[in-house]
Amino acid sequence: MRKSAMVALSFAAAFALTAPALAAPAPLALTSTAYKNNGAIPDKFSCAQDHKPGNDISPPLAWTGGDVKAESYALVFVDTGSGSGHKIHWVAWDIPAAATGLPEGLKKGYDVVEPELKGAHQRAMGDKSVNEMFFGPCPRSKHKYEFTLFAVKVKNLPGLNKNSKPADVEAAAKKAAVGQAKLTGFSTAKP
Repeated sequence: MRKSAMVALSFAAAFALTAPALAAPAPLALTSTAYKNNGAIPDKFSCAQDHKPGNDISPPLAWTGGDVKAESYALVFVDTGSGSGHKIHWVAWDIPAAATGLPEGLKKGYDVVEPELKGAHQRAMGDKSVNEMFFGPCPRSKHKYEFTLFAVKVKNLPGLNKNSKPADVEAAAKKAAVGQAKLTGFSTAKP
């Protein structure tokens, strides 16, 4: 009996040494070549570039989907240092699952026209003259900003259209999210 127990233990030990280790799930990650996480957002991507708020140049963004099975992606850009603590500047949604980033300088329009992002939409805070293009930082004092990438379980976020507000998009993205990643930056931009 003792001998069979020793054989069983030896076999189990040998199997444990040769069995592949289970890898931890790969996380969803969001980065930019324009600035590092917790770094300074260059003025090029703010109101300082043309001295007026809105209609700004969007920074290049890249992501890895990790092990998350997304049907599409949504992005939310928020000023966390505003008086309300959470001021949504810009959103993009229904970004195709095959996309791995956004190029610098998305063009103006509710429908994102870049071919690799076909079907995606964008909205920003502000009036009609600035609400269909990236609305960058314009805090005049140091504020913290966050891009949040939501991996979502549906191809198209339900209930959204050209008249939806950025807060509507954020709420729909949170409800349908299967994962998220953040990229944080700081700005002191002035018009």
